[in-house]
Parts: sequence; C-alpha cells; structure tokens
Amino acid sequence: MDEFDDIRSCLVEMKDLSALMIDLAFSSVMYNSRDIAEEVYLLEERMDDLTLKVKRLALRAAKREKDPESLLSIMDLADINERISDAAYGVADIVLRDIEPHPIILSIMEDTDEELGRVTVRPGSVLAGKTLKQLKLPSKIGTRILAIKRGTRYIYNPGKDDTVEEGDVLIAVGSDLGRLRELAGEEVEED
Repeated sequence: MDEFDDIRSCLVEMKDLSALMIDLAFSSVMYNSRDIAEEVYLLEERMDDLTLKVKRLALRAAKREKDPESLLSIMDLADINERISDAAYGVADIVLRDIEPHPIILSIMEDTDEELGRVTVRPGSVLAGKTLKQLKLPSKIGTRILAIKRGTRYIYNPGKDDTVEEGDVLIAVGSDLGRLRELAGEEVEED
C-alpha cells in the first residue's frame, strides 16, 4: 500500500469520525451524558493521531511528486476535519465541565424518553456473535446502535449485517438502555 492509499484510508476514517463526533457531542449535551462526552474526548485523540499521520504521509509523498504543492489540499482537508473534531469536543466539554445547560436544552431533555450511553458486551452475552439484523434491537427494545467500538477501531453507523462481538462497546440511543445492558451482560442498577 503506498502513501496515497494510506492517506485515502485515513481521510475516510476522519470524515466518518468527525460526523460521529458531532452526533455524540450534541447528544451528550441533550442527554447530559458524561459517558458520551468522554467518548467524544477519546475520539478527539484519535482524530489528532489521524491528522498527524496524514500530514506525515503527505510530506513523504511530496518527495516524489512533480508538484508537491498539490498535496496542500490533503493537509487542508486533514486540518478541516481536525477543526470539526475540536468543535465537537468543545460542545461535549460543556458536559465534562458541569456547565448548567440552558433552559431550552433542559426542556428538550424533559420531552424525550430516550437516553444515550455506552454498553459493553460481556463474555457469554446473548448479543455476541449475532448481526444487528438478527438482534432486531430497534423493534424489540427500542434501541438503535450508533456505533460499535471494537478495540481501538470504530464501526460508524453499523448496518444490519454488522456482527456484535464480546468486548464490543455499543454506543446506543433508546428508551430502554437498561434492557440493552442486561442483554450485554452488564450489571444493571435497580431504580
């Protein structure tokens, strides 16, 4: 794989990552979710790593280019995605710094029955080894999976054919995350 294949792969991940970060950042404020705000923080670190990698790859590729200035657009695109991720982090930071949400945000939060959270799939979970299509989480328990974190890799907007594995962290939104936690094998606190 040459530098341009690596650059392309990084830029695609950066695009997906920045879109996920924006969704999660606003959701962290809407649902006052510290867990999701912390996930945005972790994603921002990944974006920093990707930005640096793209710039290094572009500089390496510039040595062989007839017009190395043409690679500036690649660096600009990396910087733009980095700025988007910084902005998403700034939004999530509202929750991390315990800033009281504006009354409009509070009224929106009162009107929603959904919550947003991270759920870890434990060994022996009934979710493990099944596709999202098989699980039918939206219709069975009213929960949508926004992303799956597998190790350090994210599956953004997972599709029906994506499989849930032990150790996955599911970033989910729904009306019954407690039920999802039970299915994942997590301890669920009683109200």
